[in-house]
Amino acid sequence: MGWSCLKCIIKSSWFSLFSSHVIFRQLAMGFKFTFLCELLSDLEKNRIAKATQEADRLDYVIIRQWFKRHDHHVNHNDTDRLALLSCMFPEKRVDRVFWLQATSLSRVIGRCLGLGSSRSAELGRWRESGGPDLGQCVEDVMRQTETEVGPGREVTTEEIDIALGMIASRCRFSGPQVRRQHTTVDVEKTLYPLYRRLKSRDAKWLTRMILKSYAPVIIPPKDALERFHFLLPRLLQFQDTFEGALQMLDSEPMKHFPSHPNPKLATGLCATALEHLQPRTGIKIGRPDYFKARSIKHCYNMARGRRMSVERKYDGEYCQIHIDLTNNSTPIQIFSKSGKESTDDRSGIFPSLEKALRMGSEHSKFSRRCILEGELVVWSDKRAGIADFHKLRKFLTRSGTMIGIDSDSPPQPYEHLMMIFFDILVLDDDICLRKPHRERRMILKDVVETIDGRAALSEQDIIDFGHLDSQHRLEISFAKAIAQRWEGYVLKASDEPYFPMHTAGMNASFGRWIKLKKDYITGLGDTVDLSLVGAYYDAKDAVAMPSLRGLKWTHFLVGCLLNKEAVLNHGETPHFRMIDALHRHSMHRSLLKALNQQGQISASDPDECHPFRIQHGRNDLPEACVIFKKPFVVEVYGSGFEKPSGVRYYTLRFPRIRKIFPDRTFEDTPSFQELQLLAEYARSVPREDLSNEVEQWRKRLKIGSGANQYINSRPSNLSSTSSSEADSETDATSQESRATSHDDDEAHASESRPHCIDTQNSDKSSCIHGEEGLPETPVICIDTTDLSSSPASPTSNSNILTENENLSRRKPPSQGRHGKMGESGQNNAPCTEHGFQAKETAYLARPRAIGNRLAPSKQDNGSQESSKPFDDSESSNDLMGRLKSPLTTIPVYMSGSPSDEGPAPAPASSLSRLEEFIQALLSPESMISLGQSNPQAVLHKTVFGIVLVNPGEHPLGKEIQRTADALSKALRCERSYIYPRQCKIFFLDSVILEQDIQPEDIKFCLRDTWSDLSRLYYYACLQWNSRESACYKTVVRRTVRSSRSDEHLPPTLSVTFDEGEIQALGEYTSTELKIK
Repeated sequence: MGWSCLKCIIKSSWFSLFSSHVIFRQLAMGFKFTFLCELLSDLEKNRIAKATQEADRLDYVIIRQWFKRHDHHVNHNDTDRLALLSCMFPEKRVDRVFWLQATSLSRVIGRCLGLGSSRSAELGRWRESGGPDLGQCVEDVMRQTETEVGPGREVTTEEIDIALGMIASRCRFSGPQVRRQHTTVDVEKTLYPLYRRLKSRDAKWLTRMILKSYAPVIIPPKDALERFHFLLPRLLQFQDTFEGALQMLDSEPMKHFPSHPNPKLATGLCATALEHLQPRTGIKIGRPDYFKARSIKHCYNMARGRRMSVERKYDGEYCQIHIDLTNNSTPIQIFSKSGKESTDDRSGIFPSLEKALRMGSEHSKFSRRCILEGELVVWSDKRAGIADFHKLRKFLTRSGTMIGIDSDSPPQPYEHLMMIFFDILVLDDDICLRKPHRERRMILKDVVETIDGRAALSEQDIIDFGHLDSQHRLEISFAKAIAQRWEGYVLKASDEPYFPMHTAGMNASFGRWIKLKKDYITGLGDTVDLSLVGAYYDAKDAVAMPSLRGLKWTHFLVGCLLNKEAVLNHGETPHFRMIDALHRHSMHRSLLKALNQQGQISASDPDECHPFRIQHGRNDLPEACVIFKKPFVVEVYGSGFEKPSGVRYYTLRFPRIRKIFPDRTFEDTPSFQELQLLAEYARSVPREDLSNEVEQWRKRLKIGSGANQYINSRPSNLSSTSSSEADSETDATSQESRATSHDDDEAHASESRPHCIDTQNSDKSSCIHGEEGLPETPVICIDTTDLSSSPASPTSNSNILTENENLSRRKPPSQGRHGKMGESGQNNAPCTEHGFQAKETAYLARPRAIGNRLAPSKQDNGSQESSKPFDDSESSNDLMGRLKSPLTTIPVYMSGSPSDEGPAPAPASSLSRLEEFIQALLSPESMISLGQSNPQAVLHKTVFGIVLVNPGEHPLGKEIQRTADALSKALRCERSYIYPRQCKIFFLDSVILEQDIQPEDIKFCLRDTWSDLSRLYYYACLQWNSRESACYKTVVRRTVRSSRSDEHLPPTLSVTFDEGEIQALGEYTSTELKIK
């Protein structure tokens, strides 16, 4: 008996050693791996040689030609299609985890090839900065002793698939089905027969396949899968695994369909297939494609004409829940977003699922099976709300192991898992996928029984984007969501199925969801200036960017000072804590290139003497290969803050670099403690003043709805920076610099690179600068050129500007000499001695051209008595007798239509009208006129102006920049000017024109009046503030600045969103003026 057992053990051992050889010989007639390597090599040559857009087009040609050449082999009976697809798209096999990184795999390959010390050193060049990746090193080493493989001994994709399945079966992070095939596997012995029979080129691709990245090659999945079979991409939506899709392809009636029918026939075959598709429990269903909304306007344009379900996007882990009551062993299965089965890891939610779905109860709405979608979150009974995302780590295992919880507090009794359901896909024999979303939502409400803190339906609102007010509704709703610190929205068409089987002839957005998050909108993400202290090189990342040759580093380490106060006050050695690493996905390639070029100047070896102390805050951060003696200062924005795995501190989530500041130092960046305070502030939901914050976000969303969904900073023009805090609008005092800037956004990668501006936080304003230190930005009058020219337009009767003496009945004149406003440069109307037109009563009518100058009245023209500032000793009666409303003494500029009746075309002359207003604002007479309403402002050499905007017609951000551009032009005029010390231009909503307000009412001199109006109509303030009146002299549009010490710097333009600014228009209280 003992001898028999010994023979079995010996037999089993020999089988483990040589089973792969036996299997490989049996499958020698499969699909040759060298055919696939031929495709990969052609794509790599094309990717390296061509520009991106041309390479994408040629990729399709290469794939089509390759399938044409090898169509017979692809469709041969001996070809295992699952093995071929698994080799073609290794990243799709999320159920396979090999537990082999470049370090361990290089050792295995070295032993398989029997390399000596010199060739082993050559194989290890992937570790060197700027070196090739491991796959290329394998090719270089094997090319030196290239061997020929005899006929019948070529490696096949079937052999590779079996070998990789065996290797993955030994890893506990692989999927359950893969782990069930576990045998005693020696990785070296499994890979040895493969590498020994491969040519150097093919060995390179096998190495990259094991590392699950063919970079720089990316096989376009849609093109390749359609060439394989026209239905395959669509079947993968129903069954999100190659195995499940291929099984459906072999079922009735799809197995009788031709692989590549003509387009007309394909439409009918798709419809037929849709009727016969039956999703199976236990195989994940794919998810719809989605678009990213880059602004409220962009979102509106994509949703226009459709009725949309606007659902809250929860910050949790996606779960696709499969219920199969006929499966007694595992009636519940849960799949993650990647498609990996995570049932055991999420078993803690099972009791809530069973209760919410009433499983096994007579009240259950299904008898056999059900597939639902939901978001797994942690609910806090103490907070009566959803807890932070990082809390999930304490409740979920990863393949049975708790990961990243060493620094976390243990789960509290008041914390527990909760499932937020948001869709239902299958209910018994009812394939809900085919139903429109509104019907699926009704079924979901019927199936799920909500349980407080345990199970709920996602919060939902319905917006019909066929209505005129839909964009406004979305704007208000999203502002509330941001103020409450929600992650964002997902918009789903109410009348469309889960995903369409065939979209020929459909709108491009048909069947696709829309994701709306604040960090998708330029300027609204959480933004922090951080220091890049060190860097390291990853060859795998470097090879993915063939257009950037000679990279020294691919990852940059973010460091925060632990002793900032001691460094600033006592000159101590800076002590940095490394908290994060930014890689190629965190910045545009131009920024990565700039960091590599500029970093070589201050890079030093970590082991050499450098002026810092370094502490690593995370175990998963690699050691830096260089330390920068002069750390980079960059502006980084992200999607909120989170606690990374294994640490107690917060960092930006999904960080992306926006700008590099070459003229700033690490002392200007937040310390580690300051960063944590910023994170706490950004995460906290305001409890007392939520409505005010909602209003602030609504205004900022309007700014983010400009042309091309961005407010781009342009060369020699306006640039503005803003942080994510709504109630504390971070205004940056910008100085022109040579900074490199780019909005890292794939949807706009082809746009021109924005101008690079160096910004610093100052007060509450966002600074604006142009070239050579001059502010490139402007001020205000009515621009009627944007008004409709329809002769049938009625006259508006109830209007704030009905009797406003600032607005002339005539058309806006062009500018004459000496500041006079005259038609075509001529003085055709009576003027004051300062060159301003006499006031006339104006009516705001469309299309009537409306004057654009606020001037003193006739009786006050040239009157020194009436325009002198008021004395503080004057009585209130004297003030009442002499005081005038600011609405009758300051310039007002109307941009576009006063209502949302529809945009009107903007004639080419619109800019000249704006320039006339700016000249009026900057003239000395403007201050004289202002003295009749705001004497204190005149004493401080301050002028005011008002811009009325209709954001529905012209985006606010675009109008601010347009005004700023025109002001810059005025400041660069060829004549000498003495400009006011301060200037404030207030942007108000033109809807104020619809209110029954008398502009001459003395109440507009009160601060409280403007405080009340600001809550409803105020948007922003464009301003400058100089210490002294600055004198500019320009020659050929270039500033000539004297070297004398008494020469003053030009004013700094800025934009602020603080509602308190507009109260400057009212200098009095009701007590002072005795107004009731």
